[in-house]
Amino acid sequence: MTGLADFYSGFGGSRYGDTNTEYTDSTGHVTSAVTFGGIITDLSASVTSGSRTSPILAEVCAAIGSNAVPNGFYPVYVDAPRGHSRFCAWHSVGTCPNGTTVQFAFFYNLDGDAGCDPQDSSGLHSQGLAALANVSGHETSEMLTDPHVNAWFDLNGEENADKCAWTFGTPLLSFKNGSEWKIQGNWSNAAFGGGTGYPNAGGLRGCIDGGNFK
Repeated sequence: MTGLADFYSGFGGSRYGDTNTEYTDSTGHVTSAVTFGGIITDLSASVTSGSRTSPILAEVCAAIGSNAVPNGFYPVYVDAPRGHSRFCAWHSVGTCPNGTTVQFAFFYNLDGDAGCDPQDSSGLHSQGLAALANVSGHETSEMLTDPHVNAWFDLNGEENADKCAWTFGTPLLSFKNGSEWKIQGNWSNAAFGGGTGYPNAGGLRGCIDGGNFK
């Protein structure tokens, strides 16, 4: 929990966060501003099926109550392992009973999960925290560029982080608060067009991470 608080506290305005800002909406370019609002501990039993969005939305709405921030992002971390799920994490959007629209994400406990391990050899974090940080970067980037799951995605339905999933350009990325993380890159149309990005899993050079390729 302390490590994830450090992650979110440093994300906003970081060069990694800025990899999302070439995308636009009706108000202009997407911002990389993220303000960490603290941790809410929910001691109710965690769901075992992470592919269902409705119970996660219900828990988010119950936990935040009248303090819901319109269009705020509420990542949910549980102590349940991934099991046979195909995904390490996901994000979605929904409306609470009080009418407030919120964004939310779901993350399994990734301790010892080889399928979701970014292989961070820095020694700065536990394996589980490093794994959660990587997929948190992925989901937060997609939250910024596709907040209502109807904005930026390609013809295959892949969002900007999906197109660079599990490909890394810089060994460690520095955040605004000085913390360092191993995080996959995000897709950039500009980098792809200019040939300045690094290759994704399909060999397309359009990934940037705010390090050497920004």
